[in-house]
Amino acid sequence: MKRWQEIEGHPDSVARAVEAGLTPFQAEIVAKRMPEADTDTIRKGFVDVRLANLDSPDTLPGIEAATERLVSAVLLEQVIAIETDHDVDGVTSHAILYRTLVHVMGHAPEKVQSYIGHRLKEGYGLSDAVVDRILAADEKPQLVVTADNGTADEDRIARLAGEGVDTIVTDHHAVPEAGPPRSAVACVSPARDDSAYPDTTIAGCMVAWLLAMRVYRQWCEVQGLDDPGPGRAALIDMLPEVALGTIADCVSLGESVNNRTIVRKGLDRINADDPRPCWRVAKRHTCQHGAPFTEERLAFDVGPRINARGRLDEAMAGVKFLLSKDEGEAEQWWSVLDAENTQRRAVEKAMKDVAIGKAEAQVSKGVSGIMVWMENGHSGVHGIVASRVLERYGRPTLCVSPVHESGDRVTGSARGVEGVHVERALRQVKADLGNRVMKFGGHAGAGGITLERSALDALEESWNAACNEQAQAHGLVLEPLLQVEAWPEGGFDDRRVRELEALAPFGERFRRPVYALKALIQTVKAMGQEKTHLRLALKTDGGTYGAVYFNAAEPGGETQWRSGQSVWVAASVGLNHYMGHCRLQLVVREMRPANQEQAAV
Repeated sequence: MKRWQEIEGHPDSVARAVEAGLTPFQAEIVAKRMPEADTDTIRKGFVDVRLANLDSPDTLPGIEAATERLVSAVLLEQVIAIETDHDVDGVTSHAILYRTLVHVMGHAPEKVQSYIGHRLKEGYGLSDAVVDRILAADEKPQLVVTADNGTADEDRIARLAGEGVDTIVTDHHAVPEAGPPRSAVACVSPARDDSAYPDTTIAGCMVAWLLAMRVYRQWCEVQGLDDPGPGRAALIDMLPEVALGTIADCVSLGESVNNRTIVRKGLDRINADDPRPCWRVAKRHTCQHGAPFTEERLAFDVGPRINARGRLDEAMAGVKFLLSKDEGEAEQWWSVLDAENTQRRAVEKAMKDVAIGKAEAQVSKGVSGIMVWMENGHSGVHGIVASRVLERYGRPTLCVSPVHESGDRVTGSARGVEGVHVERALRQVKADLGNRVMKFGGHAGAGGITLERSALDALEESWNAACNEQAQAHGLVLEPLLQVEAWPEGGFDDRRVRELEALAPFGERFRRPVYALKALIQTVKAMGQEKTHLRLALKTDGGTYGAVYFNAAEPGGETQWRSGQSVWVAASVGLNHYMGHCRLQLVVREMRPANQEQAAV
């Protein structure tokens, strides 16, 4: 059971938010999540959301050299290879670069090659195995463009250069101490020390899209195009992919005007009358009864399906879904992704059960950083399992399993909490373990590492020490927390719900509010195929509300909750669309008997 912690209010920030154009109710929510935001940031992020507010791609380091080389490659009809990561950020980046080259600039499809490393067989990034495939192609490319990786791959880029292949890196991950890859023609990244781009939180797919925008501007100049409209419209039509990658990579939706704008405009495009085939299919499978397509659908429906394919197999199926020419093709690829996601859930459940048991023993010893070793684990599901353990125990978590093609190596994925920067923790592990660590990387919230199996004990000790050092420096108490807010006076009506929904998108660093309230259970009914979810009617001082509580019952419907019980509820507020009707609904996060009142807030 998590400790409920009320989020602090910030009166000065509320005043700035009201000045920006928000209602007092909205301003309270924004101020609690973005206490340092100035009026202009709030206005651009919530009130006057326009693409014109995006930071200029011209300030990204390396973008001019990348633009010149890419335009030259198209003009010379050279073979261009796209190489990206196998997660959603990489897959969406891949689709963006492909559509830019083929659909916007008219490069011949047979002149564009696609490479995504197989997570299990070829590892992460621009690996030696991926380079082997590139160099063994029937027609060796003259240029490789990476996305969502490449910053830490100088050795492989130098190898390509030695074979006469240029490389453009587009990435957003932390830059190694040695600096950007010297052998690359360009390294376009907001994470570089010399970057003038003001937002380091953007995802890899947005870096790729910004390069596409800059390349198209140059292309229009070179081609003497008087009307850039058609190409620009095609680039705007890629905003759903940028939104998907941004949501799936869990980058900030708080003070980042760029991320908020991209997600809002991407969702607008999906909800328009004529989205592309892949999005029509995604809407048909995930939005029922006229419900709009929201950031939750990206996060919990589309993203996991594309990620599942990259976790368990090769990830090109996700690219092919996004590039589908018609709904029939999109349906076929959706079925492939859906089946893979079903398999992923089964693997995840088995691994999570093992991980929770091992983590429990470590937490009882008071560790700051959990490291779970799973001899029979599946490295493609490490990140999800680490997230589940972190959510349960509130501690940074590293899940590690063998690299099955090589018995002397292990690989792991880490997830962190606010205040413990994962990449910095892994950097400290590298400093402690030296050459026994072959590769590591990541950013604030997530990262990965590959090392010698013989270093497992040292890894556990070093990871815990690195996490503990950061936690102490920030005065963190590492425990499972549920941040809540006081139930608003007068409760919720349609107007207040509309004000809340107008603050979307919600996500990383801008979580949907969870309210703590006291209620009386009037009715309770099990629902779902296995009867593991509950539908409730909750009576409060401000009225009676319908609610759902997922995974709150045993299979068959057995539950501790009964009509007539007085309870404390932590719940978010949203809209339920059903049979053409839209009703206010609470989504319960936790519930406890009212006699545990002292634990409520």
